[in-house]
Amino acid sequence: MREKTERLQETLQLLEAIQDSTTVANLVVAADYSIVSFNRRFREFLLKYWSHEVSIGEISTNFVHPDNMGDFKREFNLALNGRVINGEHHFTTKSGRSMWIAVEYHPVKELLNCGNKVALSFRNVTREKLYEKKITQQNKKLKEVAFVSAHQLRGPITSLLGLTNLLSDKPDDWSNTQLYIQKIQELSYKIDNEIRSLVGKTEEI
Repeated sequence: MREKTERLQETLQLLEAIQDSTTVANLVVAADYSIVSFNRRFREFLLKYWSHEVSIGEISTNFVHPDNMGDFKREFNLALNGRVINGEHHFTTKSGRSMWIAVEYHPVKELLNCGNKVALSFRNVTREKLYEKKITQQNKKLKEVAFVSAHQLRGPITSLLGLTNLLSDKPDDWSNTQLYIQKIQELSYKIDNEIRSLVGKTEEI
C-alpha cells in the first residue's frame, strides 16, 4: 500500500512538473467554479494582469470580465457535460489593457467520486488578433484601390479617348477645338487627382 502511495505521489509530482514547464496557462475548476489546481503560468498571468496571488479554493469567476461572464459560464457548463469547447474572449484587464484570450475547456472525468471538474487552458492571442486586424484593414484598402482603378478612372479615361478621337478626325470646323481642349484639361486633372488618391491609399497599406 505504501509503495502504491509513493508511486502515486511521484506521478502527481511529475504531472505538476510538466504543467509548470508548459507555455500555456492551465487550471482545473470544480463545478462550483472553485479552483482545484493551477500551474505556474496561470499564477504568473494573474500576477501580471490582475496583481493577484492566486490560491487553491478561490472562485475562478472572480477573474472573468463581466462582459464575458455569460459566455464563460455557458462554455464551462458544456464542458461539465462532457464536451470539449474552444472559445475566444476579448476583455480589458484591471490595468486597462485590451486583451484576447483563446480558451480550451476539457471535461475531467470523475475521480474517486470527487465530482465533475473542467480543465481550462488558455493563451494570450492579442498579438495574433492585432495582426489579423491589420491584414483586414490592408485588404479593405486594396479593395478600395481596385474599385478606383476599375470604375472611377475608367470613366474619365473613356471620355478622354473619345475627345482625342474627335480631334484626330481633323474636322473642317475647328470652332469647338477650344472646348475640346478645355474638356481634355478637366479630364486630365480628374485622372491626376484619382491617381494621387490611389497613391495615398497604397501608402496607407
